[in-house]
Amino acid sequence: MKLRLWMLCLLLFGVIAGGVSAQDVPQVVATTTIVADVAQIVGGEFVDVTPLVPRDADAHAFILNPTDATRIADADMLLMVGASYETFLGDLLDTLAGDHTQLVTVSNGIDMLAYEGEHAHEDEANAADDHHEAEYIGVLGSPDLDCTAATHDAEEEADTGDEHLHGACDPHVWMNPHNVMIWANNIADAFNALDPEHAGSFRANADAYISQLEALDSELTEILAVVPEDARKLVTNHEFMGYFAATYDFEVVATVFPSASTLAELDPRSLIALIETIQTENVPAIFAEVSGNSEVAQVVAQEAGVQVVTSLYSESLSDVDGPAATYLDFMRFNAHTIADALSG
Repeated sequence: MKLRLWMLCLLLFGVIAGGVSAQDVPQVVATTTIVADVAQIVGGEFVDVTPLVPRDADAHAFILNPTDATRIADADMLLMVGASYETFLGDLLDTLAGDHTQLVTVSNGIDMLAYEGEHAHEDEANAADDHHEAEYIGVLGSPDLDCTAATHDAEEEADTGDEHLHGACDPHVWMNPHNVMIWANNIADAFNALDPEHAGSFRANADAYISQLEALDSELTEILAVVPEDARKLVTNHEFMGYFAATYDFEVVATVFPSASTLAELDPRSLIALIETIQTENVPAIFAEVSGNSEVAQVVAQEAGVQVVTSLYSESLSDVDGPAATYLDFMRFNAHTIADALSG
């Protein structure tokens, strides 16, 4: 009896004075599984991170429910991609303003690409003669970049003489590992402010992960080296591969949905132009996402006489036992899939 009482006292002492429990550490909600993966690596045992949008899901189609809103309101911190990516949050961010939940945009400091939006297909039939380079439009978080506006404000430029960089930004920054290095640094800084006692651990974790991302970048370059220069052309279901293409010397010549969202509307003229572009450019495959609807891509591919590869990951990680369970695996899997489809 005395022995059991002694062991119980030891257990109670361990709970009171011992290591870190889920109740002791800051509770963090990340909007996507990709952000959550990076954040948990940086936070380690000193932060509990949960994703809002589940694994194998399309964030563009995600609908926030009251339980999700409560989770965010109860959290110590909300980590967001930013650049108008989290449209599913609606007016919730205004409600949270001034509340105890800290709001952090992990993509601040990243040089943003523009996306072509609803007019992406207008001249695709002539794409072979009119290739375009990726257009970087400014650094997220800087005062001269507005990712919520659709166009440059010509009247404002005329009045002030300054070029204010207004334009819809492509928010899929994680398709370039160098941008995720910026995420890691931003998350470490945010966690340092939230829990200064463990700032050294956050910094060390971020530095170690950045080293892994540098190695990943070299690995992806090697994986993709088998794709000939004249075959480095991508047609995707929606516009999410811009940063990948710009980093690894590919060109996104067309998208099925002319938008950075999978919810854009289509018209027959756009699809006809898309088919003509695929045939003119001799593109062998359309790349669609596991989490998206590939029905339109299948129809376009049949008309153009090409295949559809429906196994790319874009917005979310796979299930934990899937091929893209972590961000590092996510990028490796996509690179291998593209290399296999385009290397002939």
